Amino acid sequence: MKVTVEQVYTSVACNRIPEIADWNNEGLVCFGASNAVIVYNTLQKGNDPLTVLSHHKSKVNSVKWLRKPNGSCTEFISSSADKTAAIWTLENNVWKVTSTLVDHTNGVTCIYGIYTEGDDLIVYTGSIDSTVKVWERINGKTLLKHTINLNSGLCLTLHACMLPIVGQPILFCALDDHKIHLFAGQDYLKVHMLVGHEDWVRGLDVLEVDDNSVLLASASQDTYIRLWRIHLHVDAEPTLEIRVEQKLFQAYEKDWSVKLDAVLAGHEGWVYGVQWHPKKYDKASNKYIPVYRLLSSSLDKTLIIWEPESSELGQGAWVEKVRVGEVGGNGLGFYGSRFGPGGKSFLGHGYNGSFHIWTLNEESKQWQPRVVCGGHFGSVEDARWEPKQGRYLLSVSLDQTTRLHAPWKRSDGSEEWHEIARPQVHGYDMASLAPVSSTTFASAAEEKVIRVFQAPHNFLQNFKNIVGEQLVSEEIGGPEGASVPSLGLSNKAVFNGEQGNLGKTDDNDGYFVSIQLHEPPTEETLVQNTLWPELHKLYGHGYEVYALDASGDGALVASACRATNAEHAAVLIWETTNWQQIQKLVSHQLTVTQLAFSPDSHHLLAVSRDRRWTLFHREQGSNSFAVAACTDKTNGVHSRIIWCCAWAADGEVFATGSRDGKVCVWSKTEKSNATSLQNYGLLGQALELANTSVTALAFAPFLVGNTRILATGFESGIIRVYSFKVDGWTVLQELDNSAAHHLTVKRLTFNPTFTDNGPNKRALLASCGSDHLVRIHNITVLI
Repeated sequence: MKVTVEQVYTSVACNRIPEIADWNNEGLVCFGASNAVIVYNTLQKGNDPLTVLSHHKSKVNSVKWLRKPNGSCTEFISSSADKTAAIWTLENNVWKVTSTLVDHTNGVTCIYGIYTEGDDLIVYTGSIDSTVKVWERINGKTLLKHTINLNSGLCLTLHACMLPIVGQPILFCALDDHKIHLFAGQDYLKVHMLVGHEDWVRGLDVLEVDDNSVLLASASQDTYIRLWRIHLHVDAEPTLEIRVEQKLFQAYEKDWSVKLDAVLAGHEGWVYGVQWHPKKYDKASNKYIPVYRLLSSSLDKTLIIWEPESSELGQGAWVEKVRVGEVGGNGLGFYGSRFGPGGKSFLGHGYNGSFHIWTLNEESKQWQPRVVCGGHFGSVEDARWEPKQGRYLLSVSLDQTTRLHAPWKRSDGSEEWHEIARPQVHGYDMASLAPVSSTTFASAAEEKVIRVFQAPHNFLQNFKNIVGEQLVSEEIGGPEGASVPSLGLSNKAVFNGEQGNLGKTDDNDGYFVSIQLHEPPTEETLVQNTLWPELHKLYGHGYEVYALDASGDGALVASACRATNAEHAAVLIWETTNWQQIQKLVSHQLTVTQLAFSPDSHHLLAVSRDRRWTLFHREQGSNSFAVAACTDKTNGVHSRIIWCCAWAADGEVFATGSRDGKVCVWSKTEKSNATSLQNYGLLGQALELANTSVTALAFAPFLVGNTRILATGFESGIIRVYSFKVDGWTVLQELDNSAAHHLTVKRLTFNPTFTDNGPNKRALLASCGSDHLVRIHNITVLI
């Protein structure tokens, strides 16, 4: 038996840091997501365009492409809070770390690199340890060449370029004294300071203008952008004309002058990012010529493209040519922005880790938003398929959102997964969810309340338009959509003809507009126009609700909250016909970590921090439960917290996984015994793994002969697929930290539908983790 794995979908947001994303001329965006670096192919259609690269051991702070003079990119650099930076190189279509830069004593926050000759390279790394280090790669070997000590100063961002004429590097460092410090020479001595900004400078970029001058753009939290012209100093003839003041400095035995060319005022918030348009190739002169166009991003929720009045010569007053953004919803603005290939598109990355890409329509000359990838920006705590048919996946996260992912059927016939709705944007960190039917789900957050949501009419229409399938056969009446009032937590229903609550207020907050979508929505639309109305609030728990599950027949929901005693560790049963609490099941002493109804809805399994599991049996003809079996200290097998459990699709067996690295499969025995297990017992041998914690389990929805397939997720982020028979366990496939997760796997779940091609069986496996990722893989079992 053999298992093959194919990546179908990766959903994640970028880290919420300036300079976390960069875009090259080949259409590749590289960005940091949690501790991983992601390469996003914006030109790819159909297959998953994201490649996850796991290397750093802590949060990634900055990622930058290394650009050759002709604009091509086969390498990039990344820096991390783990005190290191890395040089990545594309070898045989695989990204590999070719150099790890280790010498800082604290997190590396900013990074930049320039080629000198051929593949020789200079990399600059700035750190919280108040140093900037200069690394050189010559003939493939990378060494630390110099350390610039900033005393107690902090480098917020840095940039470097080759000074014209002399062809030697000059380094620009924006420190926490509001000034830009210039370093040059073999020993990188300070040669000048640019003074003028009144708050921290957060973005720098250089345009090589001609053979003897460069233009430096600096963006600051004082809301202004300043343009500084640096050129070789020539003694001017005496004149009575009024001239802009020039400052002189010496570098590489030549005099250079600096003058302030322009101050751009247009943003109303902190300006975090600034970038010059990529150079254009001129066939006549066989040269790359500069383009006087500047892109800036700000926390005022806008991106601006600036051009001088004479854009060819770079002369005249600088004016706004394009302004986009004004992103709705409750997020702040943009942390950064980058031009795309040839400057025909540009992206901004927002406060919520979301990407926004605008592309120039050649006919209308308008900048239009396009479909982009996205995802959670906090730990994803739970993910569940739509019951029975699995046409979409729901996920909840500590970023306080519930998101709905589904396949987009493109007009060319290809299929691409995207987030197509955000049913819940909450004020609390989300913990668990339970889909009750194809149009209803319950969710739990860091509060004592369980909230129940129902799909509105507008979502059902858009689901059909985007996915190409009707979610429900009969049109259900009810709200058109939902909106959240200012300072509110509940999604209020909005009916046809209504303007959405607070529709006439100035800030557009909570204003729902019914829209027809034929492609996945943008971030603005997701935040504002894809909420589901809240049907019910369920009260009954004394502490924050932690675990939920719904029965397969949709009649019941079970819930459990954080607990330190038996009273609060009780499992509550709710009837979905009237959403009333009908039973309180007392068995555990500490928090129940996961609940799972059996596929036939006749049993409910609970596992707990108290190292025990309890199986409740549903009494025939009713919705009430009684204890059928449980473990105790004498027969429990698990010696640490039981984190997870799962039922096999046929309901014959269930599995439990714990912090001590054990996975146990349990089944009914032929005869009852006198212990708390009653007529249940361990099937075969427990899987015992050293030095790891089992955090997620899922059985494949099919049997292969008498062999069961079990996916197992670990605290390390790795996922393994095992085959289980009574005589033992066999590893069929392992997904490493790049293919699976690089932090704790929180949930594994197989799609309930699968493909059976004779000897081969195929099903989708969804996983989510503390690394902010939601992933879907095609698992094929070959016999």
